[in-house]
Amino acid sequence: MTSPQRSRLYVSAQTAPNRWLAVNLSVLFPGLGQIYSGGVWKGLLIAIANASLLLYATWSIFGAEGDILTGLWLLAIILSIYLINLFDTHRSIANSQQPLIPSKKIPSDPWYAVFLSQILPGLGHLYLQQTVIGGLFLVSWIAIALLAAAHSRLLPLPPIIWSIACRHVYHISVQGRSSSKQMIGAIILGILLIRLSLSYIPTWIDHSVKQFIVPSESMLPTLQLNDRMFVSQAADYTPQPGDIVVFQAPKAAISETEATADTFFVKRIIAVPGQQVHITRGQVLINQQPLIESYVQQTANYEWGPETIPPAAYFVLGDHRNYSSDSHVWGFLPQSHIVGKAYKIYWPPERVRSL
Repeated sequence: MTSPQRSRLYVSAQTAPNRWLAVNLSVLFPGLGQIYSGGVWKGLLIAIANASLLLYATWSIFGAEGDILTGLWLLAIILSIYLINLFDTHRSIANSQQPLIPSKKIPSDPWYAVFLSQILPGLGHLYLQQTVIGGLFLVSWIAIALLAAAHSRLLPLPPIIWSIACRHVYHISVQGRSSSKQMIGAIILGILLIRLSLSYIPTWIDHSVKQFIVPSESMLPTLQLNDRMFVSQAADYTPQPGDIVVFQAPKAAISETEATADTFFVKRIIAVPGQQVHITRGQVLINQQPLIESYVQQTANYEWGPETIPPAAYFVLGDHRNYSSDSHVWGFLPQSHIVGKAYKIYWPPERVRSL
C-alpha cells in the first residue's frame, strides 16, 4: 500500500463517526447516536417516538382517565425500543477500523470504556485493567446508592460518582492520543442531568401523588376493600362536595373508634364550611335542599343535625352509609388532617377507573 493510500485511510479513520461514541450518545437518549452518525431523520423519529410513548405511558399510569395496564405495556415497549436502538446505533457505523468489541491487542477505545462505565461505574476501569480504582468506584457507588435509598439528601451523590467515573476512565484512556474534550464534556453533563432526574423522579412522584389501600368497606360500592388508589397532594387543593378524600384520623375519631394517630380514613365530602347539614328520614339536606346521591345503595337510618359547618372543617360520610364511622359519629373533619383527593383506582386491573 502506497503512502498516499495509507494517508487517506488514516484520515478516513480519524474523521469517520466513532461506533462507541454513537452508542454512548444513544445510552443517554434513544436517537442521539443515529443523529451523530448522520441518520438525522431516523434519529429524530426514534427520539420523538420514544418521548411520545414515555409521556403517554406516564399519563396512562397516573392520569385519572388512563389505563395503568396500557401504561405498563408501554413501558415494556419503551425498554425494547431502547435496547433495539443501542444495537441499531452499534450496527449503523460500518467502519472496518472500529471492531465490534475492542480487543485488548489493539489500543483501547476510550468510548468503549466510557460505555462500560455508563452501565456501572468502575466497569470501564476494569476493562482497562485498572482493577483497584475500578473496584473503588464500583464499591463506593453501590454503598452510596444504598444509603441514598434511605436518605434522600444523598440522592445527588450516585449520579456524581457515575459522572466522575466516566470522565476519569476517558481521561486515562486517551493519554498520549487526541481527545474530544467538548464531546466528553457534553456526555458527562448529560449523564449528570439525566441520572439526577431519574434519581429524583420517585421523590417527585411521592410529593405529588400518594398510594393508599382502601382499609374497609365503608365506601361501598364506590370503593371496595383492598382497592389501591392514587391520591393527589396538590398544595392548593380545596375540597369540593362530592370529592373522595383521604385523611388522617382526627382526635375525635380516635376517641370514638379504635383508630390511632397513624390511621387513615377515606370518605366523601358532603358539605363545606358555611353549609348547613341535616340528616333526617334517610335524606341528607344541604342548606335545607335534598342532596342527590347516585353513589349510595341505601339511605341513612340515623338522624343528625341540623348543624352548620365551621371554618376550616368539612362534613364527610362513607358511601356505605350505615356501616361507616364518619362525621355523623365523630364530628367535623379539620382541613389540616386532609392528605388529598383520591382520583383513581389503579389496581386491581378490573377495577381501574377515575373517581
